[in-house]
Amino acid sequence: MGLRMIVRVVDLETTGKDTSTAEVVEVACCDIDMRFLPLTVNSPGRSTLVKPSQPIPASASAVHHITNADVRKAPAWVDAWPILLDSDGSLGDVIFAAHVASYEQHWIGRVLKAARWICTWKCSLRQWPGLESYSLQALRYELRLQVDPERASPPHRALPDSYVCGLLLIELLGHQTVETLLSWSAEPAVFHTFDFGQFKGKPWSAADDGYLDWIANKEHTLGEDWRWNARREINRRAAEKEAVAAAARREFVVRATSALARAATVRDLENWYHGQSSAMAEIGIVVTTEEYDDIIRACAARKAELLAGGEPDFGEAPRS
Repeated sequence: MGLRMIVRVVDLETTGKDTSTAEVVEVACCDIDMRFLPLTVNSPGRSTLVKPSQPIPASASAVHHITNADVRKAPAWVDAWPILLDSDGSLGDVIFAAHVASYEQHWIGRVLKAARWICTWKCSLRQWPGLESYSLQALRYELRLQVDPERASPPHRALPDSYVCGLLLIELLGHQTVETLLSWSAEPAVFHTFDFGQFKGKPWSAADDGYLDWIANKEHTLGEDWRWNARREINRRAAEKEAVAAAARREFVVRATSALARAATVRDLENWYHGQSSAMAEIGIVVTTEEYDDIIRACAARKAELLAGGEPDFGEAPRS
């Protein structure tokens, strides 16, 4: 990582949630210098309003309270985004972080293509499964983050939110390394419960196979993270089923080995094998499996013993 490593926590406020049409109206960042313990979020951070090319919808202003009057003299995004660079215009050894980082990456990734990202939302899903909500403000209170109320206010503005996100990241770094958080952030989000549909609020185990197949393989607008999670559950169920089947096969081999050891004649061995072939096939003991080879070896060993020692002579049956 080099002698200097900064995690730069970024937050954007925009004209809407749809990244295909929304524009940035505010950008802010705070730094965490990884060289110094205990880790802290630098003060005061940096922020600037941004003037979009279209008016800010009232629905967006209702969230962050940034108005068209506020941004009238603000720089355009092309002039505003360099606030994310160091004072000398470089990045150095900087890792970026954001909550639901894919949103910030939509704009910042275009201008900082080589940047590495930590997504505090994805990481929180893995670190603290089962929470009621993973929004930034919900995690602030759920985890009892020790915030400076002045720096954290007002919520839904870029600089206060980047500060709170930085505190969340420091909490995550108390449990995981930077490299682990980068790895988690590069992978799909791990969902523990459904937040939609007939299984809303329930774990993946509650869904039937058909519902999982729909999410994993059929047309919908849920996104690739949900597809990945559905396939993960399908694979988990398959592995669980295979584990049960493997246990059944091992148990069968133990019983079979014991029975074969008691065979009194080669004919007994042949009769046992032919009599059990259907039962073996039903639980998956077939020619290509290890369990099949174990049974064949047990048969061969007992046959060799019987042939070497001579099969028992029971004589003629007594006459009545």
